[in-house]
Amino acid sequence: MGSAMTQAEAKMRILAEWRTWVGHRQAADSHTSAESSVFFGEIEQNRPDLLSFESSDDKRQLVNGWLMEAGLIKG
Repeated sequence: MGSAMTQAEAKMRILAEWRTWVGHRQAADSHTSAESSVFFGEIEQNRPDLLSFESSDDKRQLVNGWLMEAGLIKG
């Protein structure tokens, strides 16, 4: 692909990646911000294409916010 994606596209793809990522781990009633941090580190290392969007905000905090907003993690 090579070009930066929009934040909306990145959000959709990152939320889908999260669902796949947690599906490979132990089931939990609710996931946490600590898990979100581990997830971010893994996509930063292994899927940097998912973070190719432009943002003046801290991307780790932005992704954490998306996961919280979607009800996928608890604070």
